Amino acid sequence: MTAPTSSSLEMPGSAFALHGEFTIVQAAALRDQLLEWLPESDGRLDLSGICLCDSAGVQLLLALSRSLRESGRQLQILQPSTAVVEALQRYGLDALRP
Repeated sequence: MTAPTSSSLEMPGSAFALHGEFTIVQAAALRDQLLEWLPESDGRLDLSGICLCDSAGVQLLLALSRSLRESGRQLQILQPSTAVVEALQRYGLDALRP
């Protein structure tokens, strides 16, 4: 298994990038990282580096989308990896894809 890593790009307004697995095993750590990112976020999330995504990863995306919507912002998934696209399709959530 690949441990999750994340990094926010240094330029203001740039997307927050996640790399590794977006699964139940990493859900708590990823949730904490996303909660730190959320208040200052413009909603852009780069998921091109995700190699595995399960229902917990999808659930985090849904919660993130809802939180952003409540504050007048929108989740923008940039460059979703094949794993993310397949997980979203599996749960009928194509609307979250770009």
